[in-house]
Amino acid sequence: MKGKVGIGGLLEETVSLIGDGIAFLAAFVVVVAGLTATSQIGGAVDPERIWGFGFALGDRTTAWGAAAAIVATVVQFVGGYLVIERLLELRDSLFATGTRIWAYVGLTILTTLGMMFGLLLLIVPGLILAVRWSAAPAYLIARGTGVFEAMRLSWDTTKGAGWSIFLAGLVLICAIGFLALVVGGMSEMLAGDFWLAAVAGSLIETAGTAAFLVFGVAVFLHVDDGEERIEQVFA
Repeated sequence: MKGKVGIGGLLEETVSLIGDGIAFLAAFVVVVAGLTATSQIGGAVDPERIWGFGFALGDRTTAWGAAAAIVATVVQFVGGYLVIERLLELRDSLFATGTRIWAYVGLTILTTLGMMFGLLLLIVPGLILAVRWSAAPAYLIARGTGVFEAMRLSWDTTKGAGWSIFLAGLVLICAIGFLALVVGGMSEMLAGDFWLAAVAGSLIETAGTAAFLVFGVAVFLHVDDGEERIEQVFA
């Protein structure tokens, strides 16, 4: 770890990254939210979506609704990967070459399942895993590591910074929650318009997903000690 990781530093880096990458972050949010809203309007819904992934098809689901749901999931995975990659490039922290999309998909699924299982147990284990694995996607993409190596590096380098990461993440969740309340209040004024409600909800959900992609990179930038990056430069 570089040094003491502070709540303010993590939030400041997150805001800075959002500002620097606002163009492609906005594109990610608009495209994924549009596809998600389309799938919901077409009947592909799931009230138990986890971190933006997952959907359910029922008797009322149209063919185009199902297609939009599948495309939205694929685009979210690919878009999430590209967002992290671009953010790392902005901070000159991308040293690996080649595409790691399949490893990223595997890492996302594995860590999500692990955190879900932890939350089902006593909640606290799931929160610990979420904190300690928060930098894993950035390690995988920046360093070109394997899935388990990325998880190990994230676990090791976030040791001692757990409370700062947790509290900074909590502030981010509160900010997203406040935004959701504001948009929800506006939606109440548009009661009865399912299309607008679906779009508003999808925008908030996807914006939250994007914010935590950025936050994961911010954590990585604060805890990465750079030793392996130096080895890669002189390899």
